[in-house]
Amino acid sequence: MNSIQVKKEFNAPLEKVFDLLSKHSTYNVAFAPIQVERIKDSVEPERPDGVGSVRRMGFGPVKPLQEQITLLELNERIEYQIIKNPLVKHHLGVIEFEAKDADTTLVTYTIELQARAPFVSKLILAQLKSAIKLGFSKLAKTV
Repeated sequence: MNSIQVKKEFNAPLEKVFDLLSKHSTYNVAFAPIQVERIKDSVEPERPDGVGSVRRMGFGPVKPLQEQITLLELNERIEYQIIKNPLVKHHLGVIEFEAKDADTTLVTYTIELQARAPFVSKLILAQLKSAIKLGFSKLAKTV
């Protein structure tokens, strides 16, 4: 299985960083110009971007990627999977949060990917790694 991992320290408390990265709308800032919209709420009214929620990603009216939140452990971990994509055999995203001290949070973002076409996974993962590094740098300046 091909995978990437990105680590980034945020100069903000754990709760604030988790709150930021647990909202689908945050990724509009992180991955602009890619647009992200929630198309299905979670079953928890107080956390609409929680477990079971689905976000769609793309440009303008064309948003072919759909990701579903499969696990949310408050202030610890978020997991999601790509759904309804015939080009992807397996995709798991895991975002882990660790308080280094009261005002510093380490975020570890891991993605496993297996595309249906051979040799495509490594190319996609390389692009994702660059996008996540850039996106996290943008977000780190907002908290």
